Amino acid sequence: MRDEFRSLPEPPTGATNELAKERNRAAAERTLMSWVQNCLSLIGFGIAFDRIFNAIDQTFPNNDRILNTTLTALIGLSAIAAGVILLILAIISYLQQIQGLGQANFPYQTPHSRSLLTLIATSIMLFGTIAIVAILIRLATQ
Repeated sequence: MRDEFRSLPEPPTGATNELAKERNRAAAERTLMSWVQNCLSLIGFGIAFDRIFNAIDQTFPNNDRILNTTLTALIGLSAIAAGVILLILAIISYLQQIQGLGQANFPYQTPHSRSLLTLIATSIMLFGTIAIVAILIRLATQ
């Protein structure tokens, strides 16, 4: 009867497991750096968007400046906000992965934030498409 209540075997420790954890840590860091690069690009686009519309205003002086200023601020700030939100989500995901690696029995867990990151990446693609259409419509009405 006592054999049924034996404890689970100790997880193996050794060089192989430590090397696997180190590879997983390095992969998590590379993924984080990739997200940081993309987020900084998106934030930079949001900052540069104002310059793009200023150049359009100088080229076509008959534009409605109030509409351009509002549209420019909305698109630029949206890009900056999306970049910051994605960066925060990437950092949270990274910290969860590192915390999981620090556990003695490294359980495989599916990332909870993957579907959220996919949703945000899709919204960024839609945002970029809307921004391009807004610029093309603005240029076409001149």
